[in-house]
Amino acid sequence: MVKKAKAEWYVIQVVSGTEETVRTSLLQRKERFGLEDHILDVFVPMHDVISRKKSGEKVKTQKNIFPGYILVQMVVTNESWYIVRNTPNVTWFLWAWNIPVPVAWEELDRLKWVLKDKAQTYSTNFKEGDRAIIVDGPFEWNEWNITEVDEDKWLVKVNINLLGRDTPIELEFSQIKTN
Repeated sequence: MVKKAKAEWYVIQVVSGTEETVRTSLLQRKERFGLEDHILDVFVPMHDVISRKKSGEKVKTQKNIFPGYILVQMVVTNESWYIVRNTPNVTWFLWAWNIPVPVAWEELDRLKWVLKDKAQTYSTNFKEGDRAIIVDGPFEWNEWNITEVDEDKWLVKVNINLLGRDTPIELEFSQIKTN
């Protein structure tokens, strides 16, 4: 009785910036060469990044967690390995002694944790010293200097002049815009 090989996840190095193109190419080549039973899935680990423009507008983009790498779930045969290796912009399999090495389950679990942890990352172009106009709250439409930016909490501190004294207040990113 012939034992059927099982599909494993493999890491493939690609030209940085072409991850999505390689993914699409591999899926097309899988169909073109009849390898649906051998190349099962192609995965580019991405997460959402929400940033704010200086106008205060939210922008959601996708960011690759591991630039230059993708994961392929496949059954390695001479033909499937050849097709993946010779896909445009694929530079290398992570392998040892000319044999691709599958990703350990522990590594896949860690990757799932990283993706879950980075489900939404917030970034901004606010920085210390920028002039910020408060667009929401009791000090609306006053302009002050940003003294501190906390991207983890999505907060900024500005010093406002209250009763003749500089008083630091915390504001959410959504409460300010910069020029």
